[in-house]
Amino acid sequence: MAENLVCPWPDCKVPADRCQVHHLEAHKNGGQTNPSNLTRLCVYHNGVNDAGEVQGKNFTKPKRGRMIRHRGKVKLLTSAGKLVSNTHDVSAMGAMRLI
Repeated sequence: MAENLVCPWPDCKVPADRCQVHHLEAHKNGGQTNPSNLTRLCVYHNGVNDAGEVQGKNFTKPKRGRMIRHRGKVKLLTSAGKLVSNTHDVSAMGAMRLI
């Protein structure tokens, strides 16, 4: 919650304290339960996030989008391959942005 005060999915306004803990790299794909692989997603976005299937060493292309960590920040990787951040005013107020 120190990193994202709201769900990091673009345009979502659900406060982090009402969100679920989410593995960025799915546990079923070998994702670890450690701070760098965790974020908070609201119930809806946690449900529609595409964990992706591993084929060899590569993930399949996300159908609806998948949250990833890019350059230290949690962003949505869209099905078109674009990285998108939540631009809500509160999303830029997390403690990690101050460091």
